[in-house]
Amino acid sequence: MKKIVFLDIDGTLVDFNAKMPESAKRALFLAKDKGCYIALCTGRTITNIYPWLLEFPFDGIVASAGAYITCGKQKIFHNVLRKDKLNLLADKFIEHNAAYMFQGVQGRYIDELNKLKMQDYMISLGFDNVDAMNSMTLCERPYEMDQIESGMYFGADKDIMFMQKVIDPYFKITGSSFGQDRSYSGEITCKGIDKATGMQKLMTYMDIPQEASIAFGDGPNDVEMLQYAHIGVAMGNADDSIKKLADIVTDHISEDGLYNGFLNLGII
Repeated sequence: MKKIVFLDIDGTLVDFNAKMPESAKRALFLAKDKGCYIALCTGRTITNIYPWLLEFPFDGIVASAGAYITCGKQKIFHNVLRKDKLNLLADKFIEHNAAYMFQGVQGRYIDELNKLKMQDYMISLGFDNVDAMNSMTLCERPYEMDQIESGMYFGADKDIMFMQKVIDPYFKITGSSFGQDRSYSGEITCKGIDKATGMQKLMTYMDIPQEASIAFGDGPNDVEMLQYAHIGVAMGNADDSIKKLADIVTDHISEDGLYNGFLNLGII
């Protein structure tokens, strides 16, 4: 049976300095040569995936945590968040002192005040590369932009459990997929749409059974993906809570984790 391997990006395929280990790159090509389907499964929007990464011939991409799916060059699914709901969500972020941004297939949007707040917050957490924020589009009302698929917020004065209770149940909050602050910073998606639903849609389109699926991940937004896959693999750098729900734990991303995982599973 031909396998399909789903790969998270940040912390799995690419480290948090935007570097892809050479061993991971080698693993992708070896697996492809052996006949495996390879798909990205990321919280990033399709326009926010590293262009150099997209040079690899992925068979499918599940982007925006399941909100945007492609198979080859064909778009097969796209979910857009409601603007009226986003407006109310922005009000909640303001109420709880959180910096926020929204993103979609056409770009990433933030206003001037939130950009300054987010930069200060990221610096306080020790992130050196805040230049990535320059790729965002400044606008007065980010929640009114077209085709928004997801969002992120940082530094709320209440934890994720509290924030989930006070926002519209139309949305789901997941702990941030990078950094150490996963209690007061989070990712916003549409409830009922996640990486697992994205995997399912892509495999249905490609006529691939669930038992042929393998997934690699490391963060909170990988939970559904790892649970849905026939074999869920947690990276060695993943939180303990992620490792506990995975079927297999491989090595740290910086210790050839992806390559060793592929090797141990017989993918390469």
